[in-house]
Amino acid sequence: MTTIYTMVNNVSSLLSSIFSNRMNIFIFPSDRTTPSSFYMLAGSICNDVYVVNILTTRLLSARYRIDFTLTSIIWCEMQQFLISTLSLISFHCSSLATMDQYLVILSSVSLLRLRGIQYAHRVFRTPATVYQPLNDKLCLSI
Repeated sequence: MTTIYTMVNNVSSLLSSIFSNRMNIFIFPSDRTTPSSFYMLAGSICNDVYVVNILTTRLLSARYRIDFTLTSIIWCEMQQFLISTLSLISFHCSSLATMDQYLVILSSVSLLRLRGIQYAHRVFRTPATVYQPLNDKLCLSI
């Protein structure tokens, strides 16, 4: 019974997340002049990769008892890297989009200069997260 609930919950979450993220990916590129749409586009792409990676792995594990993290050290480390990095980049993009919208309502000229799309590209290129290597015992204890 728990497996059926897990399958239904994960499939519905996967489909709704893919639909909403893909809609954002198709909508946000139409407005390439505002930094907030750039941040939301990048966040939607990260969310899409994150959700597809996590939920597909959970579905395979729940339905077919296939767990790639148990069979491959590389997949285990890559999975942990993607989980930590993509979620933080997505949060970073949402925060930057919110700050950008706040800068719109300010009347300070010096702060409005921070709102350019070139500045948005520079900010996004800076490392959003610092990845710490996994404890090898997590993936080697398999």
